[in-house]
Amino acid sequence: MSTFSGINQASRALSAAQRGMETTGQNIANVNTPGYSRQRVDQTSGVLTQTGQHVQRNVAGDGVQVTGISRVADALATATARQDAATAAEQKAAGQVWAGIESALADTGTSGLSKDLADLSSAWNDLAKAGADGADAARSLVATRTQAVVSTVTGMNDQLEGQYTGLTDQAQLLAADVNRAAASVAELNDAIRGTLAAGGTANELLDQREQLLSTLAGATGARTVQRDSGVVDVYVGNAALVSGGQSATLSIVVPAGARLGAELTVNVGGAPAAPASGALKGVLDGANTTLPKQKEALDAFATTLADRINTAVKTVAGNGDLLSTTDSAGNAVDAARNLALTGNAFQDSAAGTVDRAAAKAAVTELRTVTTAWRKEVTGIASSAQSAENRAALAEQVSLKSDAAREAVSGVNLDEEMTNLVSYQHAYSAAARVLTAIDEALDTLIRGTGVVGR
Repeated sequence: MSTFSGINQASRALSAAQRGMETTGQNIANVNTPGYSRQRVDQTSGVLTQTGQHVQRNVAGDGVQVTGISRVADALATATARQDAATAAEQKAAGQVWAGIESALADTGTSGLSKDLADLSSAWNDLAKAGADGADAARSLVATRTQAVVSTVTGMNDQLEGQYTGLTDQAQLLAADVNRAAASVAELNDAIRGTLAAGGTANELLDQREQLLSTLAGATGARTVQRDSGVVDVYVGNAALVSGGQSATLSIVVPAGARLGAELTVNVGGAPAAPASGALKGVLDGANTTLPKQKEALDAFATTLADRINTAVKTVAGNGDLLSTTDSAGNAVDAARNLALTGNAFQDSAAGTVDRAAAKAAVTELRTVTTAWRKEVTGIASSAQSAENRAALAEQVSLKSDAAREAVSGVNLDEEMTNLVSYQHAYSAAARVLTAIDEALDTLIRGTGVVGR
């Protein structure tokens, strides 16, 4: 073995310590960079290969070798964090839908439909007690307050339909974000494959891709499959959103002339797809399930209100319907949207009497209607509160999962400072070894003029 092998060992030790300080500095520089995973220098002891009859015994190894710079990450922790983040995004979207419904059907008892129904019942009660002189004024007040109830119900319907339109727009925006992220993942797949094939380190590219994959998971619950050469494929449901260096387009299919009740669907590359979780699923469930159910409930209430008021008015022979729920073509659809006064005049008493039979019947019928509405409002408030609680719980779970991932991949400044001091001491020691060898060789050369072998 050459006398100069010690110089080579010291040189490699210097290089390894320097690489360690550079990597530690990289970690410290990115301590606040979102999505950054700390890096670590991989080292192994050098193996001194000696064969043949001139093998020297009792010789130290061949120093240290840097085998690479690895990215510290836990695949299970990352997958769990993504899944929990997708669930949290879905529950948050669902909570926002219910909050919108509660706002659209806002009823505090002192304002809203309950107050209008109470005022209407009071007007009918006044008519039931009115004398001959006050009957006309009482009937006019009934008409006015009936119109107020009609306006409130149709306004609620408009609010629900406006929320459906808003959810449709939100789904389109989420789809656009997903497509941008998918295209970037495909580009990074190519870049990572090329870098690794050339023997380079792709840690920063992997971090960027992980951020985008988290974005896709949060939006659609996307599933990631690891392939060869550092490439990943991404699936939404069973449809491939990203395959190697190619990305498909995710689109929201909105029926022509869509209104509340028309189902929104998802296509990936032209094929039907169903997000397993994520914000998009929460939005679609709200538009396709939650809102239509509330619309059905409001339509049922409008129908019940019209039927009971009309039944009460028709207690007096000759009276026609006071309220209508049919559209201009006479179709009994969208009762809440089409609820309106018919314009028919009505008599509150049978001919030749002042029994106020219609008014008394209306007071009784409205009592039933008001009770049903209060039950509906209570159910909505309970559902909205439950959705809010689920969203808060899912968010807490997501934060814990992210903290677990961060505990593995995140940068700890105390740990990095310890590593930095350790590498600094290693560098100084290697430099001292090199200096000692240099001094020994200088002594040998000056004293004998011969370099030993």
